[in-house]
Amino acid sequence: MKLSILLITSLLFALSSIFHVCAQAPKRAKIVFTSTRNGNAEIYIMNADGSEEIRLTHHPGDDFDPTWSPNGEHIAFVSERDHKGLYDIYLMDANGKNIRRAFNDLDYRTAPAWSPDGKHIAYHTYSPEPDWAVYTNTLGGGEAERVAESGIYPGGFPAWSPDGTEIAFVSGNPTEWRIRIINLKTREQETFLPKTLGSHIHYPAWSPDGKHIAFALRKWGAKSGIYIIRRDGKKCEEIVENAFGIPAWSPDGKELLYRKTVGDAKLLFKINLNSHIKTELARLGPTIRHGQNIGWDWFDPKVLPVAPQPQLLTTVWGQMKTQD
Repeated sequence: MKLSILLITSLLFALSSIFHVCAQAPKRAKIVFTSTRNGNAEIYIMNADGSEEIRLTHHPGDDFDPTWSPNGEHIAFVSERDHKGLYDIYLMDANGKNIRRAFNDLDYRTAPAWSPDGKHIAYHTYSPEPDWAVYTNTLGGGEAERVAESGIYPGGFPAWSPDGTEIAFVSGNPTEWRIRIINLKTREQETFLPKTLGSHIHYPAWSPDGKHIAFALRKWGAKSGIYIIRRDGKKCEEIVENAFGIPAWSPDGKELLYRKTVGDAKLLFKINLNSHIKTELARLGPTIRHGQNIGWDWFDPKVLPVAPQPQLLTTVWGQMKTQD
């Protein structure tokens, strides 16, 4: 009996050493973002009002493009920490601890986007056939699923719809970039947004209810801006002029994060979509090297996301595998 108790105690101790602290979501609304204020890209976290900034990563390699897991317990981000110049997707707990690769193998992957069920990540990567494309894979790694060709870099930037049935992404060529949406069940694609808006459309972001998509528009010979359009393609509205960067919705869908250049500084703002009041949140510093992005994401434990239907996701992933 004593030996059995000793063995059980030893096993529990070993397990506790592996899982000594369970990942926990923040108790209040938090924004995770990238700043280059210290010479290279590092990831920070702050309250939704811009207070209490805390640096999460401390590495000489660039860390950027952070995004919350649906339950707020983890943050996916891009880093070159294992090989200089080779950017891959990593995970860390919400407090910055327990940093590890999202997938078993080391490869070039950027622009991570969580599936609504938190089990998969969509990303942008280079593939010999047919060049740049959007892929998905389960956490830990497995057989990656090619979702769609995105054209040459800087395409990609996948964004998962809140119900898990569609992925919006950027696709194009050197002179024209468009948002495309793929239905994960049927594999049908549609080109979103009219060409009259401009030649370079970037960074699609679904509203929490899935009814709108925010995006950044770079106009040749004119000021760039942040826009919102209905999912049905109607009522496209400029929300902020002379702004660019990745837009991010507040979890309740009432506010939007964006970047605006003021003087020589790249500043992070949020705008209330009802009152149109703009609030400065953080000074992000100068833009980092080509091929990397300054990004941010918002989590609030009081706001539950739109939950996908488990049986629908199973159908989607099963059909994706059988159609390849």
